[in-house]
Amino acid sequence: MQSYKDLSNHFGTNLYDPSFNSFLHANFSDLTEYNVAESDYVISEEKGIELGFINEDAEFDEDEELVFNEGSPMFAFFNINPTEQNFFKELPFNIDFNDKREIVLEKAGNPTQTNQGRSDLLEKDFLVDHYKLDNLVITFDYDPISQALNFMQVRDNNLMEHLKL
Repeated sequence: MQSYKDLSNHFGTNLYDPSFNSFLHANFSDLTEYNVAESDYVISEEKGIELGFINEDAEFDEDEELVFNEGSPMFAFFNINPTEQNFFKELPFNIDFNDKREIVLEKAGNPTQTNQGRSDLLEKDFLVDHYKLDNLVITFDYDPISQALNFMQVRDNNLMEHLKL
């Protein structure tokens, strides 16, 4: 079992870097294949983790799902979903997926930024708290009605320019 910090130490690493690839294969037995035309993620359903990549130099046709240049996928964020098989021994602020927002606020303090509203694109309401810790941004996504924790995201604040806090 790892700390979320252990995984974030790999931020900025190319997906095809041999040491990062070894780390991934040693820790995840069910990772999906990376396909820039389909998704920014490589997913382990078993561990409840989605590893996210930025890839600015890839060239592809989304409609046809044709990849002309696979580019250089750089590890920049990950989502942690509740699952029976916990990958992490330590989550940010010692949060547990059974914690509702009130408990998260007690453990983590006041968020750096809160976003709440309705997404017309997703056709649903949302409630999200963001915390900035050095170069990391920790995001907690809640069910806006029950305030139950849906998932957490950890991202490198310097790599995700369009989401920078």
